[in-house]
Amino acid sequence: MRSLWVALGWSILMLGAAQTGVGVSPPRAVYTAQAGGTVQGVVVVDHPGSSGPMRVTASLSDVLVQPDGEPVYLDPGSQPRSAATWLSYTPVEFVLEPKATRAVSYTLHVPEDAADGTYWAVLFFDSGPVQEPKGGGIGVRMRVRVGHVVYVNVGRITRQGRIEGVRYRPPGGRNPPQLRIKFHNTGNGLMRLNGRVELRDAEGRVVATGTVQNAAALPGPPYEIAAPLEKAPPPGRYVALVRLDYGEPEVIVAEGEVEVP
Repeated sequence: MRSLWVALGWSILMLGAAQTGVGVSPPRAVYTAQAGGTVQGVVVVDHPGSSGPMRVTASLSDVLVQPDGEPVYLDPGSQPRSAATWLSYTPVEFVLEPKATRAVSYTLHVPEDAADGTYWAVLFFDSGPVQEPKGGGIGVRMRVRVGHVVYVNVGRITRQGRIEGVRYRPPGGRNPPQLRIKFHNTGNGLMRLNGRVELRDAEGRVVATGTVQNAAALPGPPYEIAAPLEKAPPPGRYVALVRLDYGEPEVIVAEGEVEVP
């Protein structure tokens, strides 16, 4: 099973087993439009495997981010900044042979009364074998899901935000030690965050560093953004220094105490 990280920064490869699923390119797209306007896009779906044809089905979903930074996928039109109800696409279902690709076209019709700001939706592609395995016994039905995230900036976009807290999360499973940055996007547009974090001890010595790389900060309630650390610091109390760049002349900085258990 392979991982696929998309625009929002989270893996949306949902299920899979021995057979590899399809891929998408690009994983995200950002468009600019005015209220009442129309934009068009294309995403290419590919079958990188060699174990037979795969049936692919497309569908739309909304996505919101929970306070801990994990995504939750919702029915189209469930959240106020949804672009899912504006989006139509073709084809809905198709079969891909190994090493083949298929372009899926879509159109966004922005309503006349759409307020300024960023709207978004996920175009998912579910894939699985065309034929079920032959023979008796217990079989496993495989389904792999990947997504293409669509953002559309409507009208005048304002980008601003603040850091509201920092905490340490120890390593677990495949996750490295992290600083979790509680970030609040107070504007109306998507922000892409890059930056650096440091943990300093009482003498001002740097004991650990980490980075934020192209993290998506969506307008709305605050949520945590991960800053993986190069190594786990010794137990103790530290000062965390955070510096975030979002593509404007200004940068966002903050510091706070962090306890490493």
